[in-house]
Amino acid sequence: MPMKKVAISLPEPVLKTVDRLAARRGESRSRVIVTILSQVTQVKRDRDIMARIDALFADETIMVEQKRTADEFLWMSTWTKEEW
Repeated sequence: MPMKKVAISLPEPVLKTVDRLAARRGESRSRVIVTILSQVTQVKRDRDIMARIDALFADETIMVEQKRTADEFLWMSTWTKEEW
């Protein structure tokens, strides 16, 4: 993936923490910051998706339809009631 350079200002304690982490991991400061930001944005994206799913299934009409569909599937299914 192509990289772009950016300039950011960080509080001294944060920068020291990033530098210590980078040294421990044998990575550059930039790599550590990219990793942290990637993880944070993934968590945010996952939370947003879950919030949308929760809102969708909070709709009583959709919840009833999903339950009916699942019950029909289980009734028609050749799956046994095995424990996982």
